[in-house]
Amino acid sequence: MPAILPDMRSLESHNKYPDCLWMQLEAIPVSSGATETQHLDLYLSLNFNEHWEPLLGGRVKFGLQGGTLKLNLENSEMPLAARQLVGDVQLSPTETTQEIQSSAKASSAEVLLTENQRSVRESAQEKIAKNDSTLCHVSTIGDATKPAWSFAIEGGQPVLKGLLKSAKLGELAAKPLRIEAVFEVAKQDIYLTDAEGLWPHEITPNQHSILGRILTVYLQKNQLQPDLSWAILCYDSPRVERREVEIVPQAESELQEIVDRIIGAKTDNFAELAKIANLNPAEDFGGANLRGTTLSAVDFSDANLQGANFRGADLSDADFSEANLQNAKFGGADLSGAFFGNADLKGADLHRASLALANLSGANLCGANLVEVNLINANLSGANVESAQFGNNSGLSEEMQVSLQQRGAIFEEV
Repeated sequence: MPAILPDMRSLESHNKYPDCLWMQLEAIPVSSGATETQHLDLYLSLNFNEHWEPLLGGRVKFGLQGGTLKLNLENSEMPLAARQLVGDVQLSPTETTQEIQSSAKASSAEVLLTENQRSVRESAQEKIAKNDSTLCHVSTIGDATKPAWSFAIEGGQPVLKGLLKSAKLGELAAKPLRIEAVFEVAKQDIYLTDAEGLWPHEITPNQHSILGRILTVYLQKNQLQPDLSWAILCYDSPRVERREVEIVPQAESELQEIVDRIIGAKTDNFAELAKIANLNPAEDFGGANLRGTTLSAVDFSDANLQGANFRGADLSDADFSEANLQNAKFGGADLSGAFFGNADLKGADLHRASLALANLSGANLCGANLVEVNLINANLSGANVESAQFGNNSGLSEEMQVSLQQRGAIFEEV
């Protein structure tokens, strides 16, 4: 067995909101035993959960739907082919920070799955439902000196919950080097799960969705920048202090003014409320909770709505042309007459939605769930339906079903 050398260097690190995300990296020098050649094994531990943040005299609870780990390697490289954390990861049940730290060097207990192991993945999702942890998809990007790993929630859970414990990222040559690691989150990665004392209970779903997005944008811009967690390792090289980026937060009084304007607005029109809140429908609603909203005829063309939750919403005659709707949730939504020309609906959940009279010509429905969807007079010409799931669809002719199956669609018995 490889011998672990005694001069292991611990990492300097900081977790801004450890209840939401706790991160630790370990770099362990290893010798093969047969030669003097050494390398560093780099391990990552992440614990995801929810965090309560005091705000505007009340408080808001949020978690993460994803995020990106970025490494900056000085005098070292980790090529794409050498990275080991990829695919689907089942997170172990959530632990407290104290529990994690006490077992930080324990062996990995994660199950890594490849893209085509669907049966194993479904089995993992069943286990997740029992232990309140989630399935997370990990992909890797970046060049050899700036490798990065993108994390995204899988399945029906609203936020990531659970522990990724001592997962090996890869190996580095053991020589003088410096590693800086940061975990960054974008607006679409943050999901509000609760709020107390911030607005009256009788607000409409449209007001609620706008208010939630106002707080999300505020938190991401003012309190979750430049990163949520960071760590530094200097191996056989002089220590370099990390420069903190100073964030000047928007005054809470200004935030309160915007919240008050939305609560007191004389309109419930989504586009008008978004304008009052200085929100851009094309850019600010990726990952947003728009459940139960009234968005009839809204213009979401070219919008980034990846991972947005539209369950039960009225989206009749809405324009989603060219929009990014990957992994969006439309369960039970009214999408009758909606236009999805060339929209990206890869992995979207449309279970029991109505697409009557909807135009999906040229849309990407790869891997989407269209079981029990109303397809009366829907236009699916030119749509990519590879691995899309259908079943018990009203309005679907036998001829159209044959055409969809020939194009890669999967039909289930319901």
